[in-house]
Amino acid sequence: MNRLRQNRRSYVPPPVRPVRDADLCREVVTEIRGVAADLAGACASPDLVPGLEQVVALADVDVGFRLFLRALKACSVRVPKERYDRFRGLGERLGHPVAVVREGLDVDWPPIDTTRRDTSWDFGLSLLAGNAHQDWHAGVAREEIHRVVDGDEPGQSPGTTAALLLEDALRLLHSPLSDETITTLWVAVSDGALRVDGRDWLRLVADVCEERLGGAAPAYTPVVPPARTDGADLVLPEVRETALTVADKAISPHWQPVPAGKVTAALEQVVSRVDPDLGFRLFLRVLRPLSVPVTPGQYGRYRAIGERFGYGEHHVDEFDTLVEWTA
Repeated sequence: MNRLRQNRRSYVPPPVRPVRDADLCREVVTEIRGVAADLAGACASPDLVPGLEQVVALADVDVGFRLFLRALKACSVRVPKERYDRFRGLGERLGHPVAVVREGLDVDWPPIDTTRRDTSWDFGLSLLAGNAHQDWHAGVAREEIHRVVDGDEPGQSPGTTAALLLEDALRLLHSPLSDETITTLWVAVSDGALRVDGRDWLRLVADVCEERLGGAAPAYTPVVPPARTDGADLVLPEVRETALTVADKAISPHWQPVPAGKVTAALEQVVSRVDPDLGFRLFLRVLRPLSVPVTPGQYGRYRAIGERFGYGEHHVDEFDTLVEWTA
């Protein structure tokens, strides 16, 4: 404040408006009391917990919540994932970025479970493809993959993004699909970001994922997932309908056009011979480079399929700009 007065003599601080929302106050106090024993055992001050409660109840919920988080971090108190999720919810209601809660907090993360995505958006190989761009080349490939796999979302156990991508990569690596088909798929879903043999690319992806998991979740043991067919009857009609729409189109990376028919045939193979979930996510990714017009009816079916596969609320929404809404 003294520096502000010296640098800007006309500065008038805004009036203090403490947050005293009764519901928030009650919830934050409940969380403080829930870890009171752990805080008391980890910190030397016997007055810490009562002091935090007084700040929340008598001064400002926001300040009290942030001081509570700081105490947990300073005293290295481990909190279960469920409590951490509640902290994130409180932080969001108070207008804080996730980092205010997560950075430095010791969370007791559950083991990675790839059947639980804990993300509202895309994941796996389709997420990697969505981050691809024309500047990718062999010299930066490993670094670019790391940018994706190191970015676990706030609700995910560390290493989950890598585990999900690794599962997709292993499915395709060990599938009966030809090298040419896998290469066609990558070119299509990434809009030609990197000219490389499909299986060589997947091996590099798998290597980076295993590197990330070795540091973030060393207890995690990846397995080669078996082929799945459940849901193929929902996805195949959508791929085939689009194949008729884009029969005369092509994806045109800078070195050689890829006919749309070849792309949709590759997608059909993924759906019917590898995994309908993966096939559907890759199908969504090729809609933009193929400039596919999507009707409201198709979009509604895409959302229903996404719900069937357990996608997050915004996964399919990412492609709603392709929908030709009627006035």
